[in-house]
Amino acid sequence: MANSELRKLLDELPGWLTHEEGETLYRLAKACSGPGVIVEIGSWRGKSTTCLGLGSKAGNRVPIFAIDPHSEHTFGDFTRNMEAAGIVDLVTPMPGRSQELAEGFDQPIALLFIDGAHQYDLVLEDFERWVPKVVEGGVVAMHDTTWFEGPKRVADELIFKSRRFKDARYVFSSTTVATKVAENSAADRLRNRFGLLVKRSVEATRRVADKDRLPQPLQRFGRRVLKGLQRPSA
Repeated sequence: MANSELRKLLDELPGWLTHEEGETLYRLAKACSGPGVIVEIGSWRGKSTTCLGLGSKAGNRVPIFAIDPHSEHTFGDFTRNMEAAGIVDLVTPMPGRSQELAEGFDQPIALLFIDGAHQYDLVLEDFERWVPKVVEGGVVAMHDTTWFEGPKRVADELIFKSRRFKDARYVFSSTTVATKVAENSAADRLRNRFGLLVKRSVEATRRVADKDRLPQPLQRFGRRVLKGLQRPSA
């Protein structure tokens, strides 16, 4: 799927996900080749699930488990969006609280996307219960790691400053992505800190600059620069 098609689809779906974030989820899911499945914590009406599902469909058709404590209304919208995207066969909804569902989930995870509760203790619980299930070389992505204290603190402390991740990077406007490893190298830790510096620089800039007052060409240029600054290591 071309980026332009994915962006058009993202604009039509309800939810909070930038084009860059949606494209990143699509690419990560497409690249999954096993072992392990894809797990999403926090599906809501299925915007991010659609990106994951379409990426998996374009790649190796890795199964997706989508966790959310749905209401009847949101689950109906979620189901319709999965049907519209043609990914019902790849997505298994798991209604309920992620913290409770973790205990009974015994499949290895290749890609974990955390976008559930935003209170620090619940984000930490999600991280501690689900990240151990991610295989070495698997990817962890977290949404809302810039403006919400819970996800931000967990990402900063347990990904960017951790010895268990490499290639930690920031995706505009609020996503953190990293690869799980047994132990990272000094060079990995340096790159991770650079990713954290990039994220914090954007946070600081957006606190003092109203993005709606910035010319669109300048916004697009800044986002391209951010993307170019952070390249995963080989």
